[in-house]
Amino acid sequence: MWLALCVVLLAAGGGALAVPLVRAATSGEPAVTQSRQLLACVERPGDTYCQRLADDRAARGPLSNIDRDTAIRFAQRLRAAFEDELGAQCRTELESCVFAVPPTAETLRAALIEAGFTGPVVRPTRLYDPAPFGTIVYGVRAGAGCLVGWVEGGVGAGPQATGRRSDGTCLSA
Repeated sequence: MWLALCVVLLAAGGGALAVPLVRAATSGEPAVTQSRQLLACVERPGDTYCQRLADDRAARGPLSNIDRDTAIRFAQRLRAAFEDELGAQCRTELESCVFAVPPTAETLRAALIEAGFTGPVVRPTRLYDPAPFGTIVYGVRAGAGCLVGWVEGGVGAGPQATGRRSDGTCLSA
């Protein structure tokens, strides 16, 4: 039974890859591929963060691989702003930043503006935000996509590259 299931999954995965490639080969246009991300989440007692995060991701437009790569370059700029402007220690491989002094929404916003991000939304988390309760959530445009992250006390979760919301924003003001 497991072998049959694996064969079905491999066939489905191969088909999902082959169809765009065949379309591109027959149309003469390059295939636009969209990346998929797996979501791992640790939920706190009494907080529905994981469900809110999944709902938020489902409501956003997809990112192509090119758009995701562009957003990742913006994330490097964002982490550099946290380091330069706020004295954070950011570890790319852990996708987190540790701040010597816990930033406020105002200091985070100022650092993002100083780094050249226009119109960043930085505020306390609301009931429907893709961040744990009690944190400061931020969203900035990153090319065709967005970077959304949060900070709690002296620790910031790494910015996640996402598509834009249906209204074109990264985070509601």
